[in-house]
Amino acid sequence: MLPPVLEVTDLTFRRGRPILKGITWRVDPGQHWCILGPNGCGKTSLINLITGYDSATSGTLRIGRSVFGDDDWREVRRRVGLVTNTLATYLESSEPVLDVIASGREAKLNLIELPSPAVRRDAARLLKQVGCAYLRDALWGPLSQGEKQKVLICRALMAKFKVLILDEPCAGLDPVAREHFLQWMQNLAVKPRAPSLVMVTHHVEEILPCITHVLMLRDGRVHAAGPKMEMLHSSHLSQIYGASVKLSRHGDRYSLRLV
Repeated sequence: MLPPVLEVTDLTFRRGRPILKGITWRVDPGQHWCILGPNGCGKTSLINLITGYDSATSGTLRIGRSVFGDDDWREVRRRVGLVTNTLATYLESSEPVLDVIASGREAKLNLIELPSPAVRRDAARLLKQVGCAYLRDALWGPLSQGEKQKVLICRALMAKFKVLILDEPCAGLDPVAREHFLQWMQNLAVKPRAPSLVMVTHHVEEILPCITHVLMLRDGRVHAAGPKMEMLHSSHLSQIYGASVKLSRHGDRYSLRLV
């Protein structure tokens, strides 16, 4: 039996105050998850723990057969594609865009050694695929928010990943760019041997047909988790957001409004 792609057990995290309070959750092969919850519920903190940019106060974290604390997480990160604005705080303004993208191959930041010509060609090819070939010779710092998001997407695609984690990947994208990105994600998810996707979002409109499961967080705890069709109901969403909301379905997409 294949191990879970990702598993956390009784995970807690404190930073002056409790942020995550006993999270237990697993992603099995073939599953694609969306994480929903209000601001401050712990979504980004959970992603930072999974990727090793923060350390849990207690609990167990596994990616495949690797256990955080027992295995070299620098190596484990190479199996995880990551798109998150948290990375932007670690990247130097003077870092060339191609180097930012190339750093995803080894899951490192602010490369000391120049990437090989072959890796740079791969990075340039990905830039072209997202419509940003004009950024080939640009530096990270002056990019717009939308451009930075596309570069981080390219960086994630450089990894030979088993799971792709996307922390609000559409932030900063205009509506057309957002739909192009979501279509790319849908196409990726349905490919043979596709990686498992874990997407954090505030917007139910971004939940795609490929998403199979939903994890709902509230106040640092798991409010509900399971198959998408069982989780996506107005009652669940009203409870996690603390307001009366109405979920509507339009074909295979969703929308939400206050009532």
